[in-house]
Amino acid sequence: MTIEQPRQTQDHKDAEVIAFKEIQAKARRAARPKLDPEAERRRTRSNVAALIFAAILIAVGWLLVQKLGASGRMEDCLMSGRTNCAPINTPTVEN
Repeated sequence: MTIEQPRQTQDHKDAEVIAFKEIQAKARRAARPKLDPEAERRRTRSNVAALIFAAILIAVGWLLVQKLGASGRMEDCLMSGRTNCAPINTPTVEN
């Protein structure tokens, strides 16, 4: 008579892997040195400053693209020989 080993299902193996990963994560958190509040504030400030700098760069880049596009359209209009590329709006005088 032979004793059968219980078959491990895929779900059981996944549960073991998840449990192992949780144990590893807890060990890493425990081994990580605690940051002092001042260092945390400095890191947060530098992250916010980097975010603001990136937003400014994106805005300036977008404006530059818009201006270059308008300049290119004006140049194309002038190069095609048109004379009314930039119409001048004059206020109308009502009497």
